Amino acid sequence: MIPTDGEFSMLYVAYGIMASFLVIGLISSTKKKYFISNSIVFLCYLAFMIYIFSDAENFKYGNSLAVLFYGALFVLSHFVILGLIKLIRIIMNK
Repeated sequence: MIPTDGEFSMLYVAYGIMASFLVIGLISSTKKKYFISNSIVFLCYLAFMIYIFSDAENFKYGNSLAVLFYGALFVLSHFVILGLIKLIRIIMNK
């Protein structure tokens, strides 16, 4: 069961942006270990969310909001952590 509400569409776009960022980083960056470790983390929570989305029972009785929250929590926290790492690297190089 894949919900197609506007909120879930934004969640799918966020996962797509993260996936494309990691793939482009793996292809073109010199920091392969950094992108490999981030890809492993991404694949772990992506697999967990696929498991959650595969059960239609998780979307009954208003639980879809919890599924949306936890799905967004994973990917947004990953974006924040990557941003903080980049910020710290910029500050340390000055």
